[in-house]
Amino acid sequence: MTGIRMLFRELLFRKSNFALSLLAVVVASTLFVTAPVLIDGYGRDAQAQLAHMEKQTTRLMRDMGFNLMIVHRDTNMSDFWARDFSTVDMPQDYAHRLAKTRTLTLVTHLVATLQQKIEWNQRKVLLVGYLPEVTQTHRAKKAPMGYDIEPSTVYLGHELGVGHQVGDTVEVLGQRFRIAKILGEQGSKEDITIAMRLDDAQALLKKPQRVNQILALGCRCSGERLPQIRDQLMAALPDTKVTEFRSIAVGRAEQRDLIAGVKQEQMDKMTGFASVTTPLVVLACAVWVGLLAWTNVRERRTEIGLWRALGLGAVKIASLFLGKAVLLGLVGGTVGFFLGTWLAQLLGVYALQVGSDYFTPAYGVLVWTIVGAPVVCAMASYLPTLTAVLQDPAVVLSDA
Repeated sequence: MTGIRMLFRELLFRKSNFALSLLAVVVASTLFVTAPVLIDGYGRDAQAQLAHMEKQTTRLMRDMGFNLMIVHRDTNMSDFWARDFSTVDMPQDYAHRLAKTRTLTLVTHLVATLQQKIEWNQRKVLLVGYLPEVTQTHRAKKAPMGYDIEPSTVYLGHELGVGHQVGDTVEVLGQRFRIAKILGEQGSKEDITIAMRLDDAQALLKKPQRVNQILALGCRCSGERLPQIRDQLMAALPDTKVTEFRSIAVGRAEQRDLIAGVKQEQMDKMTGFASVTTPLVVLACAVWVGLLAWTNVRERRTEIGLWRALGLGAVKIASLFLGKAVLLGLVGGTVGFFLGTWLAQLLGVYALQVGSDYFTPAYGVLVWTIVGAPVVCAMASYLPTLTAVLQDPAVVLSDA
């Protein structure tokens, strides 16, 4: 009888022993596969959520306004905060020079403005001229910030728009402008602002081709990045300086770091739990397989003694028991791989609230499972097999 036929007859004859051993291997392989698939899927979901949150935060931050302000180096910031504008202007071309600077990687959305307080209808208001956002050709195109105001038109702040309607004509420093928009209430100086096109403001204030402020948005700007931004600006425009509106910048950075920290903490807990439980279950299942193999050998001492007396060699007997262990590992490992992948998806969807699309079969783990399970089973069956091939048939038969 060939070794393969003996192996399959052995499996058919010892169904319960094989089934219990197979169950142990399937359980170990399932957990071995479930942990990495679950952690990988959760990590994918965490990255997707962070990316989505970053987009939402970027939109929110854009709605909140700019978080960087570039002014001339000689600007006295105490006077600036008292007046709401810089009294030292600079060339309008500075905005274009910054836009063309490829080393300016931490700043985007460049909008040059000219601001000055004026008398309008017996009240102090802030006149702001906006240059449409200057395109940075070396960066991906994004939705522009700031205002793109038509010539000879104005946007009135909420307070200044009271009693006026869109389409009305108002006079600003002796020149007539049509109201193109009345801005919503902001609860800030924007409510007492008259916004117009930059060249219109330059003509009114007699400051052609001049600006006194360049607004910008720092890319995920935080206190640690501000020195880097200043270094990049210094290289492009040495006679300027930058101020950060920290409440906006820090809020954005802290929001992202908070979500990232929570996700990382959960992943660390899952990884730590898996790193402890998986080896324990694999070890327990290996002991289980070994005990079943030992029990099988003990119950069949007389049968094995007869095989030896009839001339069946130790190699064939060892091949029978170890071949059974290897087949057990191959079948159990394969079943455990697909069962573990399914279980990871089930736990991810119902326990972690993660979409099933993030849990994909880890075929790299399949290789380790198909190779590792037979090796573990063979190692667990080694001592029982050694006992079977070393026992003296004469002694066994005399005891029977």
